Amino acid sequence: MTTRWTIGIDWDRDDAYTDETARVLSAKWTLGFQQAYENVGNETKLTLLMRNEDKRFTPENSAGSLYGKLAPLRPVKIESNDGTTTRRHFSGWVQSIHPAVNQYGERVSAIQVAGAMQFLKAAETKIELQENQRSDQIIDALIQEVIFPPALSDSWVLGDPDRSKLGQSTKLADLTAYSDFEEGVMTLNMAGDNWVRQGGYSDQAKDTFDVYRGIRDITAAERGKFFFDRAGKAVFWNRHHILDKLDTDASFDDAMTDMQYSFASPDQTKNEIIVTCHPRTVAPAPTTLWELKDALIRVAPGQQREVYVKYKDEKDKRIGGKDVTVEDVEFLQGRCQVNVEAKANGANLVFKNESDSREAVVEKCIVKGRKIVDEGQMDARAIDQESITFFGRRAMNINLPSIDDLDQAQYIADFERNRRKTPCGLAQSITLQSHAENGGARHADQLGLTIGALIELRETQTDHHGLYFIIGEAHELARGGKRWTTTWYLEPQVETPRWKLGAADRGKLDRSTYLAY
Repeated sequence: MTTRWTIGIDWDRDDAYTDETARVLSAKWTLGFQQAYENVGNETKLTLLMRNEDKRFTPENSAGSLYGKLAPLRPVKIESNDGTTTRRHFSGWVQSIHPAVNQYGERVSAIQVAGAMQFLKAAETKIELQENQRSDQIIDALIQEVIFPPALSDSWVLGDPDRSKLGQSTKLADLTAYSDFEEGVMTLNMAGDNWVRQGGYSDQAKDTFDVYRGIRDITAAERGKFFFDRAGKAVFWNRHHILDKLDTDASFDDAMTDMQYSFASPDQTKNEIIVTCHPRTVAPAPTTLWELKDALIRVAPGQQREVYVKYKDEKDKRIGGKDVTVEDVEFLQGRCQVNVEAKANGANLVFKNESDSREAVVEKCIVKGRKIVDEGQMDARAIDQESITFFGRRAMNINLPSIDDLDQAQYIADFERNRRKTPCGLAQSITLQSHAENGGARHADQLGLTIGALIELRETQTDHHGLYFIIGEAHELARGGKRWTTTWYLEPQVETPRWKLGAADRGKLDRSTYLAY
């Protein structure tokens, strides 16, 4: 069967993709992880090198057929069809366009495309205090804070007359259709209150925390994985996902074009694990979390004004808060209604002036609540002395703001030590090649295997044999879309199956299996 590739760009953002495949000289893209044991995947990226003799892909060419449409946030997709199945291989948005310069130079234009991770990094989290929530529930709440650009014609866009007929031609975007979250194994006592970035440049706010970092903290506490898949869907695996899968999806016995391999890699071999947790205390009674000082808040007649304030203690240190109220509101002029929308470490104050003629001027306002204080760092340590004696000290530090229990931190330290302590040979990646259209070699595997597949590897020269999960992908369509090169980034499956209650083949505790975190 011949494989047909389609590289489409939705220049009008109306879900009608223009097939640009014939103009593509090469396409290179990556998704998922590029290193074992990481918790959050890398940004999904694509570079398209386009033929540009007619300056079709030159944004400032006013005579060009795409003039005015060559702009960021145009949806991009790559799909294949092998005669029986259509598969999505990449989903993202145009980020920037780079036509080659010089009137006598190359007639090409590079289009840079990125996935959804960029929007997580651009959104500051103002999440509500998360108490006794599973890891997946907290991640879902974080995702809800992000505004993703619409890629579908039925997504509602405020102010766009063609896309704001709510309930008729459009509807509110349902983010659940773009996520696949496993139920978290871990339930966190508290999260969001101590998400404060202390470092940074002098011209940057020191107390912000973006959604990406929030997801990274929660996923690391779970020891799970978060990434965006081929279809652009946000995926969360709990920490048992990799432990539970035992059946392989494919085997490669010297069948790869290349394999990156190392023995005792310093990035993966660790024999001293230090996990930092953050115990918190909650004040028994309300105190002042924020106060309007030496300033005025003006609210025009008939208008509403929102002000976001950040909780601080008497030493001007950022803190969290719960049971938050707004009190002692005084006016220099007029009056307005004041409501508080409490968040984990700040509050959104909503001032609504119902007068049609008089401005309201607020001169005093106090936000009170029970302050949540990060009591400082406590370290749990797991050491394998034998490994240190024979191979030297190889330390790894893990800082987890959402973990407040020392025992929980110790479980994580023990888990990481057990899977990293012994130097061994590991394959970091393997590479395959085939004709992009006519197939051959392991073309079917290139099409079908993606992040999450479990494969068996055998390689003669290294004498290596092991089971690996595909955790990341890199692809290149070159020579005018004729040669397809695929690289899979790998993470080893555990060598000894973990004990699982009720599983007959995994229940010989302390014999063929052992307890996992």
